[in-house]
Amino acid sequence: MTALRILNLEDSPLDAELLYATLTDGGVECEILRVQTRADFAAALESGDFDLVLADYSLPSFDGLSALKVAQEIGPEIPFVLVSGAVGEEVAIEALKSGATDYVLKQRLERLVPAVRRALREAEERTERKRAEETLETRARQQAAVADLGRRALTEPTLSALMDKAVEVVAHTLGVRYCQVLELLPEGDALLLRAGVGWKEGLVGRTTLGVGLDSQPGYTLVSRESVIVEDLREEKRFSGPPLLHEHGVVSGMSVVIHGQDKSFGVLSAHTDSHRTFTENDANFLQAVANVIATAVDRKEAEEALLEVGEAERRKMAHDLHDGALQDLTYAVAEVQLVQAISKDPELDPRLQRVVEALVRMGRELRGIVYDLRLEEERDKPLPELLESLVEMNRRMTPDRNIRLDVQDGFASDPLGQRGTQLLRILQEALTNVHKHADARNVLVRLGGNGDEIWVEVTDDGRGFDPETIPGVGLRSMRERARALGGNLEIDSEPPKGTRVRFQVALKRDKEPRLEKAIRVLLLEDHSSFRQATASVFEHEPGFEVVGQASSLAEARRLLEGVDVAVVDLGLPDGYGGELIKELREKNPQAQTLVLSATLDRAEMARAVEAGAAGFLHKSAGMVEVMEAIRRLRAGETLLPVEEVVELLRFAGSRREHEHEARLAIAQLTPREKEVLRALAEGLDGKEIAEQLGISDKTERNHMASILAKLGVHSRLQALVFALRHSVV
Repeated sequence: MTALRILNLEDSPLDAELLYATLTDGGVECEILRVQTRADFAAALESGDFDLVLADYSLPSFDGLSALKVAQEIGPEIPFVLVSGAVGEEVAIEALKSGATDYVLKQRLERLVPAVRRALREAEERTERKRAEETLETRARQQAAVADLGRRALTEPTLSALMDKAVEVVAHTLGVRYCQVLELLPEGDALLLRAGVGWKEGLVGRTTLGVGLDSQPGYTLVSRESVIVEDLREEKRFSGPPLLHEHGVVSGMSVVIHGQDKSFGVLSAHTDSHRTFTENDANFLQAVANVIATAVDRKEAEEALLEVGEAERRKMAHDLHDGALQDLTYAVAEVQLVQAISKDPELDPRLQRVVEALVRMGRELRGIVYDLRLEEERDKPLPELLESLVEMNRRMTPDRNIRLDVQDGFASDPLGQRGTQLLRILQEALTNVHKHADARNVLVRLGGNGDEIWVEVTDDGRGFDPETIPGVGLRSMRERARALGGNLEIDSEPPKGTRVRFQVALKRDKEPRLEKAIRVLLLEDHSSFRQATASVFEHEPGFEVVGQASSLAEARRLLEGVDVAVVDLGLPDGYGGELIKELREKNPQAQTLVLSATLDRAEMARAVEAGAAGFLHKSAGMVEVMEAIRRLRAGETLLPVEEVVELLRFAGSRREHEHEARLAIAQLTPREKEVLRALAEGLDGKEIAEQLGISDKTERNHMASILAKLGVHSRLQALVFALRHSVV
């Protein structure tokens, strides 16, 4: 049992010894520090960790009540017992009212031990009660934080925004320096630092960690339970990851962010000083992780639902176009044939009305098919989509002159969903022209100034009063315009025609307009490296990954719209440099950055000859890779001219050697090639002769001829030559 530490305010050494003897005789093991002045008493309280104060009431320069006030200011949780031979009843009562635990007369020290035990018991009860209250308060604060985050999860527009908020909430609520969300990449062999607070600048969104059992995140994923670390420096279950050691992490805890089919990742909190995390802390962290998991599941469900919806729209469009519309076209043709051969004057008007009704139905069906297909075409440039819309309306009303005027220099960037809604406004305006305007000429115009775009439909029809004429789709047009945050103007006056103009800002906020994102194609056969690289680009402003490929065959289908291709040279189906010329043929402005693990001089020369603009080893940091891509896109050169010339010369000499090698190979006889193939199987001269059914001497003659033709001096050199030039 640990000895009780007692601070004794007493000016008499004999009385102090008497107190010690009384306590030890009563079974109270203790250590007593005696002081007798105010200064010493205060200093001892501030520097020592005492369990109890025993104070005399009457001292030459100090008194018990004054000592009680000092004790309450410095150590209010320490029990305080007055022990005095000269204290009256009124003073004792005042001391108890002021906060003293008890008082004992020196003439009745038999009460000292019971009084001390009671004081310690009451102090322990107060401490436990305070700890329980603090625990309840902490849990209430944590529960409130989780509830608030859950509400935010319903309104945050993106998962990234929610994760950023989640790590802030954890860091603030737990009072920790570091917090992070680690997302398990699709291949399951790396974790991306998706969101975090406290980490060095530039790491969030770019850093990847391993999932091995030697790191806390990897151990957490495997155990699927909360992991609490008292001191990472002394941890035996794992040692890393290095990221934690680099930031001086000491204590921490981590939990799994669960998913439907597999874990989404890990949520962790860390401190750079020693701290004991409780089970309640771990429960809070898991609750936050569950909020993130729910949001991820909901997002995936929404995307799956959208995908199902898009598939259904595509099927409906396909069925209408290839089924109902074709049948309708056939029906029109048949009715027109009957009309042509009919001799009945009463039947002709009826047939004409049937034809007109079928034609109107065809127009409606084409409009429906177009609307259904809009969603899958929303990534096309707006002028291209508008041209398609106008062309469809021309086919629907061949007797109407519909012109399209696109402002010179109009940006051709896709507008995504906003572009789709804008086209629906235009289609509604053109439908109104078809149904109600009786116009002969229609002009569709598109323009903008970089910060906003506008579209306009003008006709020379009979016009109408927008406030009184119903059934022309004005309500749906205005609702779409309001949803896009734009301004819809409709000017019409009988009989002067109608003008519908829609204007919308490209950005709703006041942030400066960003430069066009650099469109990047990643060609890399190692999926984990490729996906980690893609994740970094996707979280970096100014970049857009427009395609990922693991082979030349895949990459060749993804060359459209690429600004910079990041290419590995060693691929399963060929040499990555073959893609460089094909990319430049598709887009003369496109550039290629070679990112490879084995950059020898021959490979570099071959790639430069094909048109590569730069080289980086895979060990280069992502910051260096992104900077290289920015420089290439800005028109800068990564390779000095002298180095390019030297590499091209080297490539030329390599070609000469290749030509000489091909000439040498062409001199080999079929039997000599058989000897080389047998040599590649690991056979010696005698075994080669036996396999080919020739004598040892004949085998030696063949080998001598091979060495002479290839210009080499040993069987090993011949084998290397044959392997290098694909003879075997």
